[in-house]
Amino acid sequence: MKNKWSFIGIAVLLAITGLGMACDEADDANKLVDEANAIVTKSNDSSSKITSLYNDLLGDKLVKSADVEKYKVENKGRFDELIGLIDRDEKDLNDVAAKFEKASTLKVSDKFKEYTSLSSQQFKKRTENRKAMGIFIKAFLAEKDTTKRNQLGDEFDKRSAELGKEGDALSEKADKIVADNPGEFQSK
Repeated sequence: MKNKWSFIGIAVLLAITGLGMACDEADDANKLVDEANAIVTKSNDSSSKITSLYNDLLGDKLVKSADVEKYKVENKGRFDELIGLIDRDEKDLNDVAAKFEKASTLKVSDKFKEYTSLSSQQFKKRTENRKAMGIFIKAFLAEKDTTKRNQLGDEFDKRSAELGKEGDALSEKADKIVADNPGEFQSK
C-alpha cells in the first residue's frame, strides 16, 4: 500500500503574526492555530506508528502466511492496537480540521481566512483517509473470502491514493499563500 501522509512536517507549524489592529480576533485565531499545531505534532507520531504497524501486519508476513484466518487470529491483539491508533488519529485529525475551520470564521485578514480554510479542507481529507483505513481493516478482518479481501485492499489503496492526492493539493495551495505573503505569516 502506498501510504502518503505528507502532512508530516508541512507548513502547518506556522503561527500567524502581524495580522494588525484591523483584525479583531487575531489572538483567538493564533490560539486555534497553535492548538491545531500541537495536535498535528501528536498526530505525526501516531501516523508513524500506524504506518509501521499497518505495513508489518499487512505486508510480507500476511503474504507469506499459509493460513490467513489463522494469521488474523494470531495477530488479533496487534490488529486491535492498529484499529485503536487509527480511531484516535482520526479523531485528532478531525479536531485539527475543526480548529482551522473555526479560525477561518474569525475576523482576520482574507489571506489568513483562505489559508485556514484550505488547511481545514486538507485535514478533512486526511481524516476521511484515516477513517477509510479503519473501515478497510475492520472489513479485512471480517472477510473470509480471499478474492473479496483482495478487492477490499485494492479499493482502499485506490481511495487512499485519491484522498492523499487531494489533501496534498490543498496543502500546496495553503503553503503557496504563506510563501506569497511572508509579512503576514511568520514561523515561531
